Amino acid sequence: MRSLALPTGQVILVFLLLGLGGPLIMATIEHASFSAVLLLGFVAVIGLWLCRNTQVRLKDPSLKILGYFWLIKLGVTLFLLYVGWIPQLDPASSTAWGYDPQRYYIQAQELIDNNWSPDLVSLNYVGILYYYGAIFYFLGHNPVVPALINAFVTLLASLYLVKVGYEIKNRREPRDWTLAWVLLLPEVLWFDVMTSRETLLAALLLVTMLTTGRYLARTAPLSLSTVLTTSGLSALAIVAVRTSLVLPVLASIVLMMLLVKPQHQFRAMQRAVLAGAAAVLLIFAPLMAGYLGGYEFDVERTIDVATSASENIALISDVNWSENSIGMLLLPEGLIQSLLFLPPRMVLYLVAPLPNIAVPISDLLAGSWDAWQRLFTSLSSVINVLAIPYAVASFIQSIRRRQTNAAPLVLHIAYWVTFIAVAGGNLTIHERYRVMATPLLWGCAWFGARTCSRPQIYIASKYWYGLLSLGALFYLGYKGL
Repeated sequence: MRSLALPTGQVILVFLLLGLGGPLIMATIEHASFSAVLLLGFVAVIGLWLCRNTQVRLKDPSLKILGYFWLIKLGVTLFLLYVGWIPQLDPASSTAWGYDPQRYYIQAQELIDNNWSPDLVSLNYVGILYYYGAIFYFLGHNPVVPALINAFVTLLASLYLVKVGYEIKNRREPRDWTLAWVLLLPEVLWFDVMTSRETLLAALLLVTMLTTGRYLARTAPLSLSTVLTTSGLSALAIVAVRTSLVLPVLASIVLMMLLVKPQHQFRAMQRAVLAGAAAVLLIFAPLMAGYLGGYEFDVERTIDVATSASENIALISDVNWSENSIGMLLLPEGLIQSLLFLPPRMVLYLVAPLPNIAVPISDLLAGSWDAWQRLFTSLSSVINVLAIPYAVASFIQSIRRRQTNAAPLVLHIAYWVTFIAVAGGNLTIHERYRVMATPLLWGCAWFGARTCSRPQIYIASKYWYGLLSLGALFYLGYKGL
């Protein structure tokens, strides 16, 4: 037990967090403030224990940084709650009401008041309301509670990514701890604050895909029953929250079964069981979506909507395009255009909202969630631009070395399949959708930074920044700047 003792610095910081956060919550939150304070203490202490446990199990003293990052994350979460989210969470006083997470905050409580019947709610995937409704039912309806739960879920997923990354890399080196920065990725910090579904889905996708990959690559002694239970429950949660994402989940499982092969023979029966479970999930997904009260899910219809702008009713009715919108240029009509437009759409998803990064300080001080979101997504876009060469170099290296070590492909299949689904399945360029793939991108970039040679990174950087330069020239010419 002595090995799990917390460093003195972390003990001091947790008392500081509770000493400042507790009174702040009690003084400003009217409903269920005491339960929110208790929750803050619980997630802070349990989170520190989990971070310490991860450090000990992975035998890397440098990972003590996890605990500090966790406390920083909680502090930033409380800060963003009060300066950028709570000020515009009241429909009567908000100057920018109507954002999905704002509506989820209200509708989740309405679901409880309506005896858990979704009849009064018009929403495609109602599972997210049941999720937040359950949180509000047990812990009280205030904005602090879901933010702390979201932060804790992200912690669990981040620790899992660190564990899988260390398993795949295998050999320990001094700066391996940098994978822990996944806890402080800017847009993940921001979307954890809100009653959104992006970071929850990011965690569920990560756990579902990486658990299956660990089993197929044999990087961990997982039993088939453990994989079916863990990945199965996570996949069912994905079905409930955003049913269409079951398609990239199934695609990743199929690709891993085809490409990720351990050095020793893997029994065909085990792969057949995984394939059968994936088929059952595909059949069950539409039934579960309808049972929860959401719209009927149809695979063929979903693909049609994703490959044809004219078939996308929401796109036609809800989006106001600018006169010279680049995103509008990349709206596909048919499968061929979808495939051709996919690469530039992926680039747009990575760099948006760049180069429009101006955020008025007055809007930040006024508590505008839109301004704070633009700030944090812009910071993440800069990180994306810097990270992609490392991820691409690692991807190429993983393909070349697949015959001797297929484990790194687990990370890459999980990320690229998820990101392709995001860029190809959402015809409007909304930065929040990419959050579902953000932790996996960081994992791929970290692996490239830790294992690829300088020439490999240089070549990937040359092509990436060359592509961005051409895109910038096109942007300037098209926008008439």
